[in-house]
Amino acid sequence: MISKFLLFLRHAFALIRADKLFSAIYIAGTAVAIASAMVVALILHIRISNIYPEEHRDRTVYVRSNFKDGDRFVGYSGYSPLAVEEMFSGLKCAEVVSANMNNEYVYRFKACQEVGKQEVPVTVKFTDANFYRLYDFHFVEGRPYTDEQLQHAEKCVVITDALARRIFGTRATSPASGTHTASVAGRQLLLNFLPYRVVGVVREVSPLLEWSSADVYLPYTVGDSREHWRSSEVSYAGGLQVTVLLKEDCTYQMLMDELEPLRAKYLSMLRQATGRDYTFNIDAEPHWARTLNFDPSYDMTTGDMLHNLQYPALLMLLLLLLPAINLSGLVSNRMEARRAEMGIRKAFGAKRRWLLQQVVHENLVLTLLGGIAGYGLSWLFISAMRSNAMFLAMFDRDKDPVGSVSLQLDMFFTPTLFLIAFVCCAVLNLMAALIPAWSSLRKPIVESLNQKR
Repeated sequence: MISKFLLFLRHAFALIRADKLFSAIYIAGTAVAIASAMVVALILHIRISNIYPEEHRDRTVYVRSNFKDGDRFVGYSGYSPLAVEEMFSGLKCAEVVSANMNNEYVYRFKACQEVGKQEVPVTVKFTDANFYRLYDFHFVEGRPYTDEQLQHAEKCVVITDALARRIFGTRATSPASGTHTASVAGRQLLLNFLPYRVVGVVREVSPLLEWSSADVYLPYTVGDSREHWRSSEVSYAGGLQVTVLLKEDCTYQMLMDELEPLRAKYLSMLRQATGRDYTFNIDAEPHWARTLNFDPSYDMTTGDMLHNLQYPALLMLLLLLLPAINLSGLVSNRMEARRAEMGIRKAFGAKRRWLLQQVVHENLVLTLLGGIAGYGLSWLFISAMRSNAMFLAMFDRDKDPVGSVSLQLDMFFTPTLFLIAFVCCAVLNLMAALIPAWSSLRKPIVESLNQKR
Protein backbone atom coordinates (compact mmCIF):
# COMPACT_ATOMS: atom_id res chain seq x y z
CA MET A 1 0.00 0.00 0.00
CA ILE A 2 2.79 2.43 0.91
CA SER A 3 4.78 1.50 -2.20
CA LYS A 4 1.72 2.15 -4.38
CA PHE A 5 1.22 5.55 -2.72
CA LEU A 6 4.89 6.46 -3.28
CA LEU A 7 4.53 5.39 -6.91
CA PHE A 8 1.56 7.75 -7.27
CA LEU A 9 3.60 10.59 -5.77
CA ARG A 10 6.60 9.98 -8.03
CA HIS A 11 4.38 9.86 -11.09
CA ALA A 12 2.49 13.01 -10.02
CA PHE A 13 5.68 15.03 -9.50
CA ALA A 14 7.01 13.76 -12.82
CA LEU A 15 3.88 15.10 -14.55
CA ILE A 16 4.29 18.42 -12.72
CA ARG A 17 7.83 18.77 -14.04
CA ALA A 18 6.72 17.71 -17.54
CA ASP A 19 3.96 20.32 -17.80
CA LYS A 20 5.05 23.27 -15.66
CA LEU A 21 2.57 25.77 -17.14
CA PHE A 22 -0.47 23.61 -16.43
CA SER A 23 0.82 22.84 -12.93
CA ALA A 24 1.46 26.52 -12.15
CA ILE A 25 -2.02 27.58 -13.36
CA TYR A 26 -3.69 24.71 -11.46
CA ILE A 27 -1.82 25.45 -8.21
CA ALA A 28 -2.51 29.21 -8.51
CA GLY A 29 -6.21 28.65 -9.17
CA THR A 30 -6.43 26.24 -6.27
CA ALA A 31 -4.59 28.67 -3.97
CA VAL A 32 -7.07 31.47 -4.71
CA ALA A 33 -10.05 29.15 -4.17
CA ILE A 34 -8.72 27.70 -0.90
CA ALA A 35 -7.69 31.15 0.35
CA SER A 36 -11.22 32.48 -0.25
CA ALA A 37 -12.81 29.55 1.60
CA MET A 38 -10.24 29.66 4.41
CA VAL A 39 -10.85 33.38 5.04
CA VAL A 40 -14.47 32.48 5.84
CA ALA A 41 -13.30 29.56 8.01
CA LEU A 42 -10.74 31.74 9.83
CA ILE A 43 -13.30 34.44 10.60
CA LEU A 44 -15.68 31.81 11.99
CA HIS A 45 -12.84 30.23 13.96
CA ILE A 46 -11.85 33.52 15.55
CA ARG A 47 -15.48 34.23 16.45
CA ILE A 48 -16.58 30.89 17.94
CA SER A 49 -13.59 28.63 18.75
CA ASN A 50 -11.78 28.39 22.09
CA ILE A 51 -8.95 30.94 21.79
CA TYR A 52 -6.72 32.48 24.47
CA PRO A 53 -7.93 33.69 26.90
CA GLU A 54 -11.49 32.67 26.00
CA GLU A 55 -10.62 28.99 26.36
CA HIS A 56 -14.13 27.90 27.39
CA ARG A 57 -16.38 29.56 24.85
CA ASP A 58 -18.28 26.29 24.42
CA ARG A 59 -19.49 26.62 28.05
CA THR A 60 -19.86 30.42 28.20
CA VAL A 61 -23.32 32.00 28.48
CA TYR A 62 -24.01 35.76 28.39
CA VAL A 63 -26.96 36.95 30.48
CA ARG A 64 -28.98 40.15 30.18
CA SER A 65 -32.57 41.30 30.74
CA ASN A 66 -35.24 42.71 28.48
CA PHE A 67 -38.26 44.71 29.55
CA LYS A 68 -41.70 45.42 28.11
CA ASP A 69 -44.07 48.06 29.46
CA GLY A 70 -47.33 46.40 28.49
CA ASP A 71 -46.85 45.61 24.81
CA ARG A 72 -44.12 48.21 24.30
CA PHE A 73 -40.53 47.00 24.29
CA VAL A 74 -38.50 49.16 26.69
CA GLY A 75 -35.03 47.79 26.09
CA TYR A 76 -32.25 45.68 27.50
CA SER A 77 -30.77 46.16 30.93
CA GLY A 78 -27.96 44.89 33.10
CA TYR A 79 -27.77 44.05 36.78
CA SER A 80 -26.57 45.56 40.05
CA PRO A 81 -23.97 43.96 42.35
CA LEU A 82 -26.88 42.93 44.62
CA ALA A 83 -28.52 41.06 41.74
CA VAL A 84 -25.24 39.33 40.93
CA GLU A 85 -24.87 38.26 44.54
CA GLU A 86 -28.48 37.16 45.17
CA MET A 87 -29.54 35.89 41.74
CA PHE A 88 -26.45 34.44 40.12
CA SER A 89 -23.70 33.69 42.63
CA GLY A 90 -25.58 30.67 44.01
CA LEU A 91 -26.33 28.99 40.68
CA LYS A 92 -25.67 25.26 41.03
CA CYS A 93 -24.89 24.75 37.35
CA ALA A 94 -22.39 27.64 37.21
CA GLU A 95 -18.68 27.08 37.68
CA VAL A 96 -17.95 30.82 37.51
CA VAL A 97 -20.22 33.90 37.51
CA SER A 98 -18.54 37.13 36.48
CA ALA A 99 -19.88 40.68 36.18
CA ASN A 100 -18.33 43.53 34.25
CA MET A 101 -19.43 46.88 32.91
CA ASN A 102 -21.30 47.15 29.62
CA ASN A 103 -19.02 48.06 26.74
CA GLU A 104 -20.44 51.54 26.20
CA TYR A 105 -18.71 52.70 29.39
CA VAL A 106 -15.32 51.35 28.46
CA TYR A 107 -13.36 53.32 25.87
CA ARG A 108 -12.69 56.86 27.12
CA PHE A 109 -9.23 56.80 28.70
CA LYS A 110 -5.64 57.88 28.21
CA ALA A 111 -2.73 56.46 30.15
CA CYS A 112 0.73 57.72 31.01
CA GLN A 113 3.48 56.96 33.49
CA GLU A 114 3.48 60.43 35.06
CA VAL A 115 2.29 63.95 34.32
CA GLY A 116 4.22 65.40 31.41
CA LYS A 117 5.01 62.05 29.81
CA GLN A 118 3.42 61.03 26.53
CA GLU A 119 -0.23 59.98 26.86
CA VAL A 120 -1.35 56.74 25.25
CA PRO A 121 -5.02 56.11 24.32
CA VAL A 122 -6.10 52.83 25.92
CA THR A 123 -9.13 50.56 26.02
CA VAL A 124 -10.34 49.89 29.55
CA LYS A 125 -12.61 47.18 30.90
CA PHE A 126 -14.27 47.34 34.33
CA THR A 127 -14.54 43.83 35.80
CA ASP A 128 -14.85 41.84 39.00
CA ALA A 129 -12.28 39.43 40.45
CA ASN A 130 -14.05 36.39 38.91
CA PHE A 131 -13.23 37.78 35.46
CA TYR A 132 -9.81 36.15 35.82
CA ARG A 133 -11.41 32.77 36.54
CA LEU A 134 -13.83 33.09 33.65
CA TYR A 135 -11.00 33.75 31.21
CA ASP A 136 -7.63 31.98 31.33
CA PHE A 137 -5.29 34.97 31.31
CA HIS A 138 -1.59 34.24 31.39
CA PHE A 139 0.00 36.45 34.04
CA VAL A 140 3.58 37.23 33.13
CA GLU A 141 3.93 39.26 36.32
CA GLY A 142 1.91 39.90 39.48
CA ARG A 143 -1.64 38.70 40.08
CA PRO A 144 -5.28 39.78 39.55
CA TYR A 145 -7.03 42.05 42.01
CA THR A 146 -9.12 40.36 44.69
CA ASP A 147 -12.77 40.50 45.81
CA GLU A 148 -11.66 42.52 48.82
CA GLN A 149 -10.00 45.11 46.59
CA LEU A 150 -13.17 45.19 44.48
CA GLN A 151 -15.39 45.80 47.53
CA HIS A 152 -13.11 48.55 48.85
CA ALA A 153 -12.86 50.18 45.41
CA GLU A 154 -9.08 50.14 45.49
CA LYS A 155 -7.44 51.89 42.58
CA CYS A 156 -5.55 48.91 41.24
CA VAL A 157 -5.26 47.71 37.65
CA VAL A 158 -4.11 44.81 35.54
CA ILE A 159 -2.46 45.79 32.26
CA THR A 160 -1.17 43.94 29.22
CA ASP A 161 2.48 43.31 28.50
CA ALA A 162 2.15 45.37 25.30
CA LEU A 163 0.97 48.41 27.28
CA ALA A 164 3.74 47.86 29.86
CA ARG A 165 6.31 48.16 27.07
CA ARG A 166 4.67 51.33 25.70
CA ILE A 167 4.21 53.10 29.04
CA PHE A 168 7.17 51.92 31.12
CA GLY A 169 9.54 51.02 28.31
CA THR A 170 10.22 47.61 29.82
CA ARG A 171 9.21 44.05 29.15
CA ALA A 172 7.29 42.43 32.02
CA THR A 173 8.63 38.96 32.75
CA SER A 174 7.88 36.24 35.25
CA PRO A 175 10.53 35.36 37.86
CA ALA A 176 10.93 31.92 36.29
CA SER A 177 12.29 33.48 33.12
CA GLY A 178 15.61 34.23 34.80
CA THR A 179 15.85 37.78 33.42
CA HIS A 180 16.45 40.87 35.51
CA THR A 181 14.32 43.57 33.87
CA ALA A 182 12.59 46.21 35.99
CA SER A 183 9.34 45.03 37.58
CA VAL A 184 6.08 46.61 36.42
CA ALA A 185 3.83 45.24 39.18
CA GLY A 186 3.61 47.73 42.03
CA ARG A 187 4.32 50.78 39.88
CA GLN A 188 1.93 53.69 39.38
CA LEU A 189 -0.08 54.24 36.20
CA LEU A 190 -2.07 57.41 35.48
CA LEU A 191 -5.48 56.93 33.85
CA ASN A 192 -6.98 60.27 32.87
CA PHE A 193 -4.39 61.71 35.31
CA LEU A 194 -5.73 59.67 38.26
CA PRO A 195 -3.18 57.35 39.92
CA TYR A 196 -3.67 53.56 39.91
CA ARG A 197 -1.37 50.82 41.17
CA VAL A 198 -0.44 48.04 38.73
CA VAL A 199 -1.00 44.69 40.47
CA GLY A 200 -0.54 42.37 37.48
CA VAL A 201 0.54 42.11 33.86
CA VAL A 202 -1.12 39.69 31.43
CA ARG A 203 -0.20 38.53 27.97
CA GLU A 204 -1.86 40.75 25.38
CA VAL A 205 -5.29 39.72 24.06
CA SER A 206 -6.24 40.41 20.45
CA PRO A 207 -8.86 43.18 20.14
CA LEU A 208 -10.80 40.80 17.88
CA LEU A 209 -11.88 39.00 21.07
CA GLU A 210 -14.47 41.53 22.16
CA TRP A 211 -15.43 40.08 25.54
CA SER A 212 -11.97 39.70 27.07
CA SER A 213 -9.72 42.21 25.31
CA ALA A 214 -8.56 45.53 26.75
CA ASP A 215 -5.34 47.35 27.54
CA VAL A 216 -6.29 48.00 31.16
CA TYR A 217 -8.57 46.02 33.50
CA LEU A 218 -9.76 47.54 36.77
CA PRO A 219 -12.48 46.94 39.41
CA TYR A 220 -15.90 48.20 38.31
CA THR A 221 -16.35 49.90 41.70
CA VAL A 222 -13.77 52.62 41.05
CA GLY A 223 -13.80 55.86 39.09
CA ASP A 224 -16.74 57.20 37.10
CA SER A 225 -18.35 53.77 36.78
CA ARG A 226 -20.14 54.03 40.15
CA GLU A 227 -23.18 55.81 38.71
CA HIS A 228 -23.79 53.00 36.20
CA TRP A 229 -23.77 49.90 38.37
CA ARG A 230 -26.81 50.51 40.56
CA SER A 231 -30.31 51.94 40.23
CA SER A 232 -32.23 54.03 42.81
CA GLU A 233 -35.57 52.55 41.73
CA VAL A 234 -34.93 48.81 41.53
CA SER A 235 -32.12 47.33 43.59
CA TYR A 236 -31.52 44.57 41.02
CA ALA A 237 -31.17 46.92 38.03
CA GLY A 238 -27.78 48.28 37.05
CA GLY A 239 -25.09 48.48 34.41
CA LEU A 240 -23.35 45.14 34.94
CA GLN A 241 -23.46 42.42 32.34
CA VAL A 242 -23.28 38.89 33.70
CA THR A 243 -21.33 36.04 32.13
CA VAL A 244 -21.74 32.45 33.32
CA LEU A 245 -19.29 29.60 32.80
CA LEU A 246 -21.30 26.39 32.98
CA LYS A 247 -20.00 23.32 34.73
CA GLU A 248 -18.92 20.60 32.32
CA ASP A 249 -21.88 18.34 33.19
CA CYS A 250 -24.48 21.14 32.92
CA THR A 251 -26.49 22.31 29.93
CA TYR A 252 -27.98 25.56 28.76
CA GLN A 253 -31.50 24.32 29.56
CA MET A 254 -30.47 23.48 33.13
CA LEU A 255 -29.29 27.08 33.53
CA MET A 256 -32.58 28.46 32.20
CA ASP A 257 -34.59 26.21 34.54
CA GLU A 258 -32.55 27.46 37.48
CA LEU A 259 -32.98 31.11 36.44
CA GLU A 260 -36.77 30.92 36.12
CA PRO A 261 -37.65 31.37 39.84
CA LEU A 262 -35.08 34.18 40.04
CA ARG A 263 -36.76 35.88 37.08
CA ALA A 264 -40.14 35.68 38.85
CA LYS A 265 -38.59 37.21 41.99
CA TYR A 266 -37.05 40.06 39.99
CA LEU A 267 -40.37 40.74 38.21
CA SER A 268 -42.19 40.96 41.55
CA MET A 269 -39.60 43.44 42.88
CA LEU A 270 -39.81 45.47 39.67
CA ARG A 271 -43.60 45.82 39.77
CA GLN A 272 -43.56 46.62 43.49
CA ALA A 273 -40.88 49.31 43.10
CA THR A 274 -42.30 51.02 40.00
CA GLY A 275 -46.02 50.26 40.15
CA ARG A 276 -45.88 49.49 36.43
CA ASP A 277 -47.06 46.34 34.71
CA TYR A 278 -43.72 45.36 33.28
CA THR A 279 -42.86 42.12 31.54
CA PHE A 280 -39.37 40.96 32.41
CA ASN A 281 -37.35 38.18 30.79
CA ILE A 282 -33.82 36.91 31.22
CA ASP A 283 -32.02 36.50 27.89
CA ALA A 284 -29.22 33.96 28.20
CA GLU A 285 -27.20 33.29 25.05
CA PRO A 286 -24.39 30.76 24.59
CA HIS A 287 -21.31 32.21 22.94
CA TRP A 288 -22.12 30.66 19.55
CA ALA A 289 -25.66 32.14 19.62
CA ARG A 290 -24.30 35.61 20.40
CA THR A 291 -21.84 35.25 17.51
CA LEU A 292 -23.70 33.24 14.85
CA ASN A 293 -26.64 35.58 14.34
CA PHE A 294 -27.27 34.83 10.66
CA ASP A 295 -30.71 33.43 11.48
CA PRO A 296 -31.58 34.44 15.07
CA SER A 297 -33.41 31.80 17.08
CA TYR A 298 -34.33 31.17 20.69
CA ASP A 299 -33.89 27.42 20.47
CA MET A 300 -30.22 27.44 21.57
CA THR A 301 -29.70 23.75 20.74
CA THR A 302 -26.89 22.07 18.84
CA GLY A 303 -29.24 21.69 15.88
CA ASP A 304 -29.82 25.44 15.91
CA MET A 305 -26.05 26.04 15.89
CA LEU A 306 -25.64 23.72 12.88
CA HIS A 307 -28.53 25.52 11.19
CA ASN A 308 -26.68 28.83 11.57
CA LEU A 309 -23.43 27.28 10.34
CA GLN A 310 -25.06 26.25 7.06
CA TYR A 311 -24.83 29.80 5.70
CA PRO A 312 -21.02 30.14 5.93
CA ALA A 313 -20.74 26.50 4.80
CA LEU A 314 -22.75 27.28 1.64
CA LEU A 315 -20.61 30.37 1.05
CA MET A 316 -17.44 28.27 1.32
CA LEU A 317 -18.91 25.70 -1.09
CA LEU A 318 -19.74 28.46 -3.58
CA LEU A 319 -16.21 29.87 -3.31
CA LEU A 320 -14.88 26.40 -4.12
CA LEU A 321 -17.40 25.58 -6.83
CA LEU A 322 -16.74 28.51 -9.17
CA PRO A 323 -12.94 27.95 -9.40
CA ALA A 324 -13.57 24.19 -9.65
CA ILE A 325 -15.47 24.77 -12.91
CA ASN A 326 -12.46 26.55 -14.41
CA LEU A 327 -10.04 23.93 -13.09
CA SER A 328 -12.29 21.21 -14.50
CA GLY A 329 -11.82 22.71 -17.96
CA LEU A 330 -8.03 22.60 -17.49
CA VAL A 331 -8.17 18.97 -16.38
CA SER A 332 -10.43 18.11 -19.33
CA ASN A 333 -7.95 19.60 -21.83
CA ARG A 334 -5.09 17.78 -20.16
CA MET A 335 -6.96 14.47 -20.26
CA GLU A 336 -7.58 14.96 -23.97
CA ALA A 337 -3.82 15.37 -24.44
CA ARG A 338 -3.22 12.17 -22.44
CA ARG A 339 -5.83 10.01 -24.16
CA ALA A 340 -3.22 8.11 -26.16
CA GLU A 341 -1.27 7.41 -22.98
CA MET A 342 -4.40 6.14 -21.24
CA GLY A 343 -5.30 4.01 -24.26
CA ILE A 344 -1.89 2.29 -24.18
CA ARG A 345 -2.16 1.60 -20.46
CA LYS A 346 -5.66 0.16 -20.88
CA ALA A 347 -4.39 -2.01 -23.74
CA PHE A 348 -1.78 -3.47 -21.36
CA GLY A 349 -4.47 -4.39 -18.82
CA ALA A 350 -4.83 -1.33 -16.62
CA LYS A 351 -8.34 -1.14 -15.21
CA ARG A 352 -10.41 2.00 -15.65
CA ARG A 353 -10.97 2.27 -11.89
CA TRP A 354 -7.23 2.17 -11.21
CA LEU A 355 -6.52 4.81 -13.87
CA LEU A 356 -9.30 7.04 -12.52
CA GLN A 357 -7.90 6.69 -9.02
CA GLN A 358 -4.45 7.61 -10.27
CA VAL A 359 -5.69 10.72 -12.09
CA VAL A 360 -7.58 11.86 -8.99
CA HIS A 361 -4.50 11.29 -6.82
CA GLU A 362 -2.29 13.17 -9.27
CA ASN A 363 -4.64 16.15 -9.15
CA LEU A 364 -4.88 15.81 -5.37
CA VAL A 365 -1.13 16.39 -5.13
CA LEU A 366 -1.53 19.60 -7.17
CA THR A 367 -4.56 20.58 -5.07
CA LEU A 368 -2.69 20.04 -1.81
CA LEU A 369 0.21 22.17 -3.05
CA GLY A 370 -2.28 24.86 -4.00
CA GLY A 371 -4.04 24.38 -0.65
CA ILE A 372 -0.83 25.02 1.27
CA ALA A 373 -0.24 28.17 -0.76
CA GLY A 374 -3.88 29.20 -0.28
CA TYR A 375 -3.70 28.63 3.48
CA GLY A 376 -0.69 30.93 3.67
CA LEU A 377 -2.45 33.42 1.38
CA SER A 378 -5.45 33.54 3.73
CA TRP A 379 -3.10 34.34 6.65
CA LEU A 380 -1.61 37.20 4.65
CA PHE A 381 -5.06 38.50 3.72
CA ILE A 382 -6.31 38.48 7.33
CA SER A 383 -3.07 40.13 8.50
CA ALA A 384 -3.35 42.83 5.84
CA MET A 385 -7.03 43.50 6.57
CA ARG A 386 -6.88 43.31 10.38
CA SER A 387 -7.12 47.09 10.89
CA ASN A 388 -9.66 47.69 8.14
CA ALA A 389 -13.02 49.06 9.37
CA MET A 390 -15.01 46.55 7.31
CA PHE A 391 -13.03 43.65 8.78
CA LEU A 392 -13.35 45.02 12.33
CA ALA A 393 -17.11 45.33 11.82
CA MET A 394 -17.28 41.53 11.55
CA PHE A 395 -16.09 41.45 15.18
CA ASP A 396 -18.18 44.43 16.37
CA ARG A 397 -15.03 46.52 16.85
CA ASP A 398 -15.41 49.06 14.04
CA LYS A 399 -16.57 51.85 16.41
CA ASP A 400 -13.94 51.19 19.09
CA PRO A 401 -10.70 53.21 19.22
CA VAL A 402 -8.66 50.10 18.46
CA GLY A 403 -5.15 50.94 17.34
CA SER A 404 -2.96 48.01 16.36
CA VAL A 405 -4.90 44.74 16.04
CA SER A 406 -2.69 41.91 17.22
CA LEU A 407 -3.20 38.37 15.92
CA GLN A 408 -2.40 35.25 17.93
CA LEU A 409 -0.91 32.07 16.52
CA ASP A 410 -3.83 29.92 17.71
CA MET A 411 -6.14 32.02 15.53
CA PHE A 412 -4.52 30.42 12.47
CA PHE A 413 -2.72 27.29 13.56
CA THR A 414 -5.07 24.58 14.93
CA PRO A 415 -5.84 20.96 13.96
CA THR A 416 -9.44 21.97 13.19
CA LEU A 417 -8.32 24.54 10.63
CA PHE A 418 -5.94 22.04 9.05
CA LEU A 419 -8.84 19.58 8.75
CA ILE A 420 -11.05 22.26 7.18
CA ALA A 421 -8.29 23.15 4.72
CA PHE A 422 -7.78 19.49 3.79
CA VAL A 423 -11.52 18.93 3.30
CA CYS A 424 -11.68 22.03 1.10
CA CYS A 425 -8.79 20.65 -0.97
CA ALA A 426 -10.45 17.23 -1.29
CA VAL A 427 -13.82 18.70 -2.32
CA LEU A 428 -12.20 21.03 -4.85
CA ASN A 429 -10.12 18.19 -6.26
CA LEU A 430 -13.10 15.86 -6.68
CA MET A 431 -15.22 18.55 -8.33
CA ALA A 432 -12.42 19.60 -10.69
CA ALA A 433 -10.90 16.22 -11.63
CA LEU A 434 -13.48 13.46 -11.27
CA ILE A 435 -15.94 14.31 -14.04
CA PRO A 436 -13.46 15.10 -16.87
CA ALA A 437 -11.27 12.12 -15.94
CA TRP A 438 -14.24 9.74 -15.90
CA SER A 439 -15.51 11.10 -19.22
CA SER A 440 -12.11 10.65 -20.88
CA LEU A 441 -11.50 7.14 -19.52
CA ARG A 442 -14.89 5.90 -20.74
CA LYS A 443 -13.85 6.28 -24.38
CA PRO A 444 -12.87 3.07 -26.26
CA ILE A 445 -9.23 1.96 -26.37
CA VAL A 446 -9.04 2.17 -30.17
CA GLU A 447 -10.32 5.76 -30.19
CA SER A 448 -7.81 6.70 -27.52
CA LEU A 449 -4.91 5.05 -29.40
CA ASN A 450 -5.85 6.91 -32.59
CA GLN A 451 -5.94 10.26 -30.77
CA LYS A 452 -2.56 11.44 -32.12
CA ARG A 453 -2.77 9.96 -35.59
